[in-house]
Amino acid sequence: MRIVAPRITVLVPCYDDGDTVVDAVASIVEDEPVEVVLIDDGSRDPHTIAVLDDLAARDEVRLIRQANKGVAAALRTGTASATAPYVFVLNSDDLAEPGALGTLADALDTDPGADFAFGWIHFFGDVDFVARQPSWNPWILLHSNRWAISSLYRREALNSVGGVPEGSAYEDWDLLLGFAEQDRRGVLVPQVVLHYRQHGIGRRNRGAQRGLRREYATLRTRHAPLFAREPELRRRYPLPLWTRLAYRLQLRAGLLLPPGLVPRLLAVKLRLRGGATGRGGTSGRARARDAG
Repeated sequence: MRIVAPRITVLVPCYDDGDTVVDAVASIVEDEPVEVVLIDDGSRDPHTIAVLDDLAARDEVRLIRQANKGVAAALRTGTASATAPYVFVLNSDDLAEPGALGTLADALDTDPGADFAFGWIHFFGDVDFVARQPSWNPWILLHSNRWAISSLYRREALNSVGGVPEGSAYEDWDLLLGFAEQDRRGVLVPQVVLHYRQHGIGRRNRGAQRGLRREYATLRTRHAPLFAREPELRRRYPLPLWTRLAYRLQLRAGLLLPPGLVPRLLAVKLRLRGGATGRGGTSGRARARDAG
């Protein structure tokens, strides 16, 4: 029987997430072979270490261990060991939508000029709603990151921008600014592809939101040539005037508000959005799993 090389490598960085990482790996359900790379970023919890050892005993899962260096470093390690042409990032407390990775890969196969593919995100846990990501727009990216790091990237493109950047609390925003700086493009697949777990505002976001002013200044410095192209991007990616104003005002408010207030307001926003919109668009299988 001929062995089919996988199109997709899924990177799952993990630090003391033994209670959720099994579900994350189990959520990777595709009608094709998928390479799964777990990166243990120096977990100290014995339960997590045992869980990762058990997962690594499976044929389709590979485990890499390293000293604790943070998510970005773990993803760089995982990317270096990936063998498939496409790479997907799945945080160890999130869930992939069954079949979605193959759909994202099909989108990249169909559009050779696209460097990454992304879709809608279902927020679950303390909230319950679907965030319908807009089409790729680098002008928006200068003011807000609407696109999660959990996208499917061409490994070649990921390497060309230097991989996931280290030294930033917004490694997802930093990475996508790097893509935009090289005029690389993402393609939208209009369906739920990821289930993003929320604990309040999410432990991954809390520190970053508190340091928004400092982190945004760092992003502007790192990607100064791209920010200098704002007038050009405004012309190339037209948006209604009110939409542009909304993005500008939201960014200005985030930068001017006291740091401790930003995460609290974000938590309120997520709760209100969850109560108002529900999760529409999620598959029946996902609904059953999330309800359990």
